[in-house]
Amino acid sequence: MARPVHLRALSRAEHKLLREKLKDLSLSVRVHQRYRIVADVLKGHAVADVADRVGCHFTVAYDWIRRFNKSGFTTFEQVPNPRGRPPILKAEQLRELVEVALSSPAERGLPFSNWSVPKLSEYCRQRRLLPPVTDEWVRRLLRREGLTAQRIRTWKTSQDPDFDRKKNVSGGSIAGVRKVRR
Repeated sequence: MARPVHLRALSRAEHKLLREKLKDLSLSVRVHQRYRIVADVLKGHAVADVADRVGCHFTVAYDWIRRFNKSGFTTFEQVPNPRGRPPILKAEQLRELVEVALSSPAERGLPFSNWSVPKLSEYCRQRRLLPPVTDEWVRRLLRREGLTAQRIRTWKTSQDPDFDRKKNVSGGSIAGVRKVRR
């Protein structure tokens, strides 16, 4: 179990800032909650009780007390990650994915005539065009770019007695990746 956390002594300027921030109604609820944690612990309440009172988990309250002890109020209003999560896929990689999806697998020396999403994503991963992502993620990327892969329906046997005669006759069906109309 972690060591108990005690609030360090506040300076006169920190006391003044804490009073001002507790009265500031323009703060977000989460930021205001952080200041309340410090204020209530300063009044002598237990950290677990303070967490219940302000509506957060007790580990969150302990974390904010530790942060305050380390750096004061400087981190209380900072955005945790201002630039957001770094992108997984670069624009160049997306262009290459779309280029491969619109090409014929036969042009690329593959033994099948149409792309399915699993085949396309496996091909791109093998050539390091994509990071290790799921097939569904690739399907969503293609959909976002206005492309869709047709699902190929298969069956084990046919009940049609003329199946062997008909199976090689195509009724103009188009399989593979196609452009979606918007």
